[in-house]
Amino acid sequence: MQFYSVKEVAIKLGLSIKTIENMCGKGRFKGAYQTDNDDWLIPVENFITSREQFERANEILQHIDRKNQVVDKSELFINANLVAIYFETTLNEVKLWIKKGIISGKKCEENPDIYLVSKEEFEYLKAKREQDDTDKAIGELLGDDFTDWDVEIDD
Repeated sequence: MQFYSVKEVAIKLGLSIKTIENMCGKGRFKGAYQTDNDDWLIPVENFITSREQFERANEILQHIDRKNQVVDKSELFINANLVAIYFETTLNEVKLWIKKGIISGKKCEENPDIYLVSKEEFEYLKAKREQDDTDKAIGELLGDDFTDWDVEIDD
């Protein structure tokens, strides 16, 4: 049997490591167990996706790759804090996504402590998420830990 670490599941679901650890403790993942080192191992079988879901994810990743190849100085950006709020994660996690190339973004030229994300890419990902029924599946998996992910961004 193959297992994911808590970190791998957190990345896969877009949740924090602490949330995944709490879910493991509550028995949300079938067959998950804690090692002698207090690390959780979660069976891969909990995360089997359909071909359709895989193709949709691939489409999103290809779109992101195309966006990363083109630099447009007139492109609008939003503060990475808004992305963190929408995905219910931390700003540090969004910065990590940018650094890993999971989403396109950059440091603000005026203030390098601020990270920016392409507004067009964010709107694309948001629209894809709203069209997808993955939230329903995640809601069934998370139960009471799941909250509505809709966040409005003012222009």
